[in-house]
Amino acid sequence: MELPEGTAWNRALRNNIFVFLACIINRIALFMCNKPGGSKSSAVPILINNLKGKMSKDSYFQTVPELVTASFQGSQSCTSEGIIKVFERADNYTLVKHCSELLPVIVFDEIGLVELSPYKPLKVLHADLEVETNNYGFVGISNWRLDASKMNRALYLSTPDLDVQDLQLIGKTIVESMEQQAKKPLIDFNSIIINGIAQAYYDLYDNLSDAPPDQKNYFGLRDYYSLIKSIVRNLMETKEKVDIYEIIRRQLKVNFDGILDGSSL
Repeated sequence: MELPEGTAWNRALRNNIFVFLACIINRIALFMCNKPGGSKSSAVPILINNLKGKMSKDSYFQTVPELVTASFQGSQSCTSEGIIKVFERADNYTLVKHCSELLPVIVFDEIGLVELSPYKPLKVLHADLEVETNNYGFVGISNWRLDASKMNRALYLSTPDLDVQDLQLIGKTIVESMEQQAKKPLIDFNSIIINGIAQAYYDLYDNLSDAPPDQKNYFGLRDYYSLIKSIVRNLMETKEKVDIYEIIRRQLKVNFDGILDGSSL
């Protein structure tokens, strides 16, 4: 499977891709629900870009129908008419080629926000998600669980939180990707430092597990990703020899101390 440059092949991404592949091939609706930064949105385009039917580079993927997406962005102002149109668009794709050569996939992003719509638009999904009548793939992406009436009509995938090894792998992948793009190796930012930052973030997240719900996920995965990128960017922009630990302390304040403008630090 081909991955975009800089993609960390971590446990969450592998799980998401595997389940997504099994579900769309068998026309089973799927809800992918976990916290922001959990590789939900990354898994979908990776699989779609690899499944090109007979034009696929992988021999197994050549035996699988080509995927074509009908995307829909959910919001609190969403109506049932908009959802119906995306299903009609998926139906139209089946007329382009023989159904054995083309498989439409409906990608419903932020489906959790649609539940908050006063128009109750998700009721139209009840009939369309039944396995007996479903002619295409369907994946709903959300940061939280939906109500039982929707969840019971699809496979629910909730990826476990990343462990220290996952965080370390992601950190190293980010650094390597930015080094390749800039063609500038960072000798000072070695694996020992990256592993230490990953462990520190994991300990922070673990200590917040007993916090109130509105504070439990205050520091998300994207804060960790941003921290690593900011450190690398600072090291690349600095022409003189600098103390890497001073840069790390500065970026910790910027990304984890609530400071809106870190330029004065």
